[in-house]
Amino acid sequence: MNEIPAHCVETRSDSLIVFSENKSKITFENPARNTYRAIQVDGCVFTAADGSKCDNLLESEEYADQYFVELKGGDSGKAVEQLKDTMDRLSPRLSGAKRMAFAVFSNTCPKNDTKRQAIEKNFKNRGIAIKFCRTGETFCLER
Repeated sequence: MNEIPAHCVETRSDSLIVFSENKSKITFENPARNTYRAIQVDGCVFTAADGSKCDNLLESEEYADQYFVELKGGDSGKAVEQLKDTMDRLSPRLSGAKRMAFAVFSNTCPKNDTKRQAIEKNFKNRGIAIKFCRTGETFCLER
């Protein structure tokens, strides 16, 4: 795994962990108040010169589970590309760690059509679940 610079990481154990940018936002509920590393990927771990990357990564301290987040206005193809590229560069710290991707849209969330199903299948074949969300949705962090 690439070494993540310390200044890109914020340790969080809040009951709610929020990522937001422009008009997109996702909230992770952390009822057990476990410790997570909130990592600023875009503009900190990777810069514009590094190419496509997602916005944030939330990583469990205990299990090394990874939750990749891309906050978008509406371009689902670009969001998927950014998530894939980042996951390819940042491998799991521990084998068996859960990996999930969240494409969060401030506009319309992509329809559940054959294109979206193909994307979900492609991620699943790589051992990763992908969720397409509208801004403001909440996901509970339970193992």
